[in-house]
Parts: sequence; structure tokens; C-alpha cells
Amino acid sequence: MQTLAKGLERAWLGLNQLLIAATVISLIVLVCVVFGAVIMRYVFNAPLIFSFDLSTLLFAWIIFVGLVIADREDIHMGLDLTPGLSSTKLRNCVLLLRNLLVLILSVYLTWIGYQLFIRTGAQIPSLRISARWLYASMPIGFALLALSYLGRISRHLVMWNR
Repeated sequence: MQTLAKGLERAWLGLNQLLIAATVISLIVLVCVVFGAVIMRYVFNAPLIFSFDLSTLLFAWIIFVGLVIADREDIHMGLDLTPGLSSTKLRNCVLLLRNLLVLILSVYLTWIGYQLFIRTGAQIPSLRISARWLYASMPIGFALLALSYLGRISRHLVMWNR
């Protein structure tokens, strides 16, 4: 069981590094596209037709994948009230309850995002791609967050049973 847990942890760390790299590259492309669009519009009076749509697409992916990265690195904004609890057992119960609530919310938002993805039949004209590429960011981001919380809960339960 320990070997499986370590293997899953290594796989998750590898995925996390891949997500960080993809997010950084997306952010660089986003900044370059927006900067280029401003230059083209106000200096050359020739706007880039695709800049708004591409920046919107990249921004959505950065937000939803960034959510997973921030949560994994434990740098997402939050309120930590558990250190003030005197009982270790109570603190563990509160943390477990919090993790379960975030897991349930993540699964629900994955489902909602999937429904949006399925209902979308439009195309982004300037990019000539389906708008599903935009709407896929939500269910994928929240599904990854749900997987992260499944791992947290399992680690929490393993530590609790020791």
C-alpha cells in the first residue's frame, strides 16, 4: 500500500510540474498577445482580430488550472482557524470536514462545467475552433481539484489511523 501511495504521489507531483509549465507558457503567450494587440491597434491602426478570443481562452485555462496549482502548493487564499483549536482530534475532524466539503463542491462544479461543455455548439470565429475549448477548462480544472482532494482525504485518513 505504501508503494502505491508513493507512486501516486510521484505521478501527482509530475502532473503538477506539467500544469505549472503549461500555465507559465500560457501566461507568457497571453501577455504577448495582449501587448501585441495594443501595439497593433494604437500604433499601426490594424487591430488583431483574434486577440480578444485567444486571450479569453488562455485566461480561462490559466484560472482553472491555476486553481489546482495554488491549492496543491497551499498558496490559495484561505482562512486557517484550526491552529486555534486545542484538541487534536477536533482539529483533524474540522480539516477532514473541510476537505470533504471542497471535494463535494469540486465534483459538483465539474458536473456543471461538463454540462456547459456539452451544451456548447458554437464556434469561436476568429480562431476557427469550437467554443468547447473554452468551456473545457472548468470541468477539467475542477476534476483535477477533486482528484487532489481525494488524495488529501486519503492521506488524512491514513495519518489519522496511525
